[in-house]
Amino acid sequence: MVFFLGAVLAGERQAAVPAFTPIGSATVKLMLFVPVPVCLSILYCVENALVAAELTGVRRTVAYDQVAIVVAGGLAQVGAALGKLLVHAPTAQAAGRNVLFLTGLMLASRALLGPIGAGVVCVGWLVLVTLVGYGGDLRPYAWTVVLRNPNDVMSGLVSCVMFAVGVGLMRNSRGMKAIGAT
Repeated sequence: MVFFLGAVLAGERQAAVPAFTPIGSATVKLMLFVPVPVCLSILYCVENALVAAELTGVRRTVAYDQVAIVVAGGLAQVGAALGKLLVHAPTAQAAGRNVLFLTGLMLASRALLGPIGAGVVCVGWLVLVTLVGYGGDLRPYAWTVVLRNPNDVMSGLVSCVMFAVGVGLMRNSRGMKAIGAT
C-alpha cells in the first residue's frame, strides 16, 4: 500500500540532485526512491525473527520468509502496473523493477554484512547512482540498473537475477546469524 501510494504521489515529478558529470547536476525522478520503504520493511521483518525458535521448530520458516518476500515482490509489480495506468507514469514500471533489484541487493549484502550493512547498501546504491551514474550526455550507465529506461530488458533481467540470488541467500544468512549468536 505504501509503495502504491508513493508511486501515485511521485508520478513523473523530478528533482535536481548533485552529480559528478561535466554538466554538474542531473534530474532524477522521485519514483526512484519509492522502493526504499518496501526494501527496508522487508529487512526489518526478516531481522525480527526468533532465530532459536525457528531453527529448532518443525516448520521451515525460512522457506515461508522466502515465499513472503517473493509475494511482496509480485505485489510491488502489480502496484507498479496500477500506478502506471492510474497516473500515466511510465516510471512506475521502473519502480517495480527497482524493488526487485534493491531487495535482492539488500538480501545478498545481508548475508555478507549483516542487517545494518544491508540497509546501508540498499540506500547507498541509490545515492551512488545519483552521484556517478550518469555519463557526459546525462544518460545513465548500464551498471546503474535503477536509472535505466522502464522498458530496458537487460535491467529487468538483472533485477530478476539479483532478486533470485538475494532470496536464495536467505537460507545461508539465517544459519550464520544463529552460529554467531551462540
